[in-house]
This record gives sequence, C-alpha cells and structure tokens, in this order.
Amino acid sequence: MKKSVIVFLMVLLLGACSNEKEKVIFPSDNSTSLKPIMQKQDSIYGYKSVINEEDILVAIYINRFDRFNKTKIEKKITKQIEKQFPEKKVLVTGDQKIMWEVESIIEKKLKQKELKKSIEKIKLLSKEET
Repeated sequence: MKKSVIVFLMVLLLGACSNEKEKVIFPSDNSTSLKPIMQKQDSIYGYKSVINEEDILVAIYINRFDRFNKTKIEKKITKQIEKQFPEKKVLVTGDQKIMWEVESIIEKKLKQKELKKSIEKIKLLSKEET
C-alpha cells in the first residue's frame, strides 16, 4: 500500500513539473536563424515569435525565479537578435498580454498586410503601462 501511494505521488509530481511551453516562430520559413539564439537562453522555457519584412516580435516565457531579472533578460535577448538582424526592429517581451496577442496572430495565420497592422498594434500595447 505504501509503495503504491509513493509511486502515485511520484507520477503526480513528475507530471506537474513537465510544463514545457511551445517554441513557435511564425511564419516558419524565417525560423532558421532565430532558433539558435532562442535555444541558447537558459532563463526562458518557451517563446513565440512573429517575423515580417521589417520587424521581429518575440514573446518569451521566463522561468519563475528569473522573473526578478525580466528587463535584463529581455535586453540581453534583444541585443543578440539585433546583432543577427541589424536591419529589423526587434521587440522582446515577457509581458502576458503581448503573449496573448502573438498567440492570436499565430492562430489566425495572418497575411503580410494584416500581420504588419497587428505588429504595430502590439508595439503600441508594449509601450502602455498598467
């Protein structure tokens, strides 16, 4: 009886700890040079990004204890992406409302014109303070 309870608790704990978030880049044909930058980051456990001809927007899931250094992590990732893509405007954020907007863009699979409008809307949202 004790062994079955211990096994049950172990399974429950391991199941709860495997909260792996998605790693998505939209559109996927632009993903080749952004993936290595994002995979090197130890302080994040997932990201979703949207790329068009002039902008890169990355919403990141920051590890729980690293949230105290959120702005430092965002700046570090922004610098790395700007180094790789000097011709594009980069926005990296750990903000939840931006994450929801990026998810909606990815789900809708917007075309370039609508994608540009949505990215501009998200940039305005990121400048807001709540």
